[in-house]
Amino acid sequence: MKKIASVISLLVLGWAGVSCNDYLDEVSSKTLISASNVNSVEELDILMVGAYSGFGREIAFGGNALVMGETFADLVTVNNVNYRNSPSRSSLVYQWRQREQDYGYQAEFMQWSTFGINNANNVIELLRANQVKTPNETDPRRDIAQQRARLEGDARFVRSLCIFEQLRIIAYPWGYTPDNSHPGPISRFSSVSDFGDLTYPRLSVKAAYDSILVDLHMAEKMLPDHYDPAIHLPEYEPRANKWAALALMARVYWQQDNVDSCLAVTNRLLGPNGTRFPLVPGERMLQDLWQRTGIMPGVNSAANRDEIIFELVNVAGRNARTTNGAPLRRSYVLQVPYNATQLKDVYNLTSGPDIRLSQRFKQLADFNRSKDLRYKTLIDTTQATTTSTSWDSPNRLWFPKKWGSQGTARTPVQGVNSNVVIYRSAEFMLIRAEMNARKGNTAAALADLNRVRTRAGLVALTSAPADLLDEIQTEFVRETFAEGTRVHNLKRQKKSVDPGDRSLSPEGVDCAISGCMPLPWNSPTLVFLIPQNFLDRNPLAVQNE
Repeated sequence: MKKIASVISLLVLGWAGVSCNDYLDEVSSKTLISASNVNSVEELDILMVGAYSGFGREIAFGGNALVMGETFADLVTVNNVNYRNSPSRSSLVYQWRQREQDYGYQAEFMQWSTFGINNANNVIELLRANQVKTPNETDPRRDIAQQRARLEGDARFVRSLCIFEQLRIIAYPWGYTPDNSHPGPISRFSSVSDFGDLTYPRLSVKAAYDSILVDLHMAEKMLPDHYDPAIHLPEYEPRANKWAALALMARVYWQQDNVDSCLAVTNRLLGPNGTRFPLVPGERMLQDLWQRTGIMPGVNSAANRDEIIFELVNVAGRNARTTNGAPLRRSYVLQVPYNATQLKDVYNLTSGPDIRLSQRFKQLADFNRSKDLRYKTLIDTTQATTTSTSWDSPNRLWFPKKWGSQGTARTPVQGVNSNVVIYRSAEFMLIRAEMNARKGNTAAALADLNRVRTRAGLVALTSAPADLLDEIQTEFVRETFAEGTRVHNLKRQKKSVDPGDRSLSPEGVDCAISGCMPLPWNSPTLVFLIPQNFLDRNPLAVQNE
């Protein structure tokens, strides 16, 4: 039987050069247990807590994954010139130079997503071996017969989530080859216990997607509808339920651009009238979506569902985002307003967040600035060279407030100790609207589009515009900015990635690698290389060309 202790050591050794001596500081499963000693539901839950704590770190899903989905694309631009002048793992992604760095922005993400995958694999294998037995247990929360499906469904959700995100950043996109036989993720669907297990070929993209979808269909059936304290241990409350599995499944089909399957799954997720996860009021978007902390009334709940389908829940004293320098905060949040002298030269700011929303974003979003509550409440537009500087001038800076607002206090308002939203219903309403429009279901598409529009303070469209699909895509830009979706959406649609404001950089330095021309959706420049140390220990793995 495989040892969890040796697994943890191998995962760290496998990513040599990682600065992570305290990588288990916030993981409650830091007590190294061997699989042969796992004898209870509580110990299986410990492994799952470890899986969530790993992939939820600020260098994984709690930060880097959300940042790189935008910095690869065109809706953000350099704010603080130190970001450009002192190249970092993040700024190399923005400049499309990430292939120059072997252990770059992708490596920590892959390390910690692999950690989550391996914990999930161990849980699945322990359940398959029927090792945990509780024949005389009278507490349903600790009875393996009553918890087996939940635990396996949770593990399959985590495994599919981590492998899917690996696919999106280190593999060429779906459709790159006619049969999608090109190399996929670097992780495996079985656990690692000795060095022999570190040698295996990369699955093809098709095989990986097929495996992810098998996991998610099983997770949908196995996971409960919601947390119930009478039958579930408290450790389960902030974790995934069947609706989270459906949300991820919808994203997977969306990434494949599989219209029929994506439509079917979003229908199951949202319900026919889109009321299963009701949108929060427009005037409450900032507080109720982006300033949440801890277990909220709607987390994994049946009676209090709101727009959030799944989020990474802050645990007091353990959340990696408790520092002002965490990736989302460092990237986006203007803590201290600029003074008049600084704002005279907005292209040479040496303080503040690394990036801001781009001129291209202003043009594409084309907000109704007098009515749209997303513009009015979710974007800080107060920083400008003069009070009369026009909204679309490069001298009026736009900072998203989704990950924190002005101020240096350490509260959720400033993006500290706050939850990280992963799936919310507004996104899936717009996805369903697109799929319905492409199927010719115009009335259904318009209904979902109007739900999102009217929540934002806009008037409902009484009839579908001739360019309905374009209108839905514009609404998607307005709704999901700074949430890590942009480059994945462009790849899905097989659209080129515009250099955006990179072309405004000194001598075009930010887009020199492309000659400041758009990059094709399948360009090698939009894909990370596999770190050499992984290839050195795994001769069966192949590098991205």
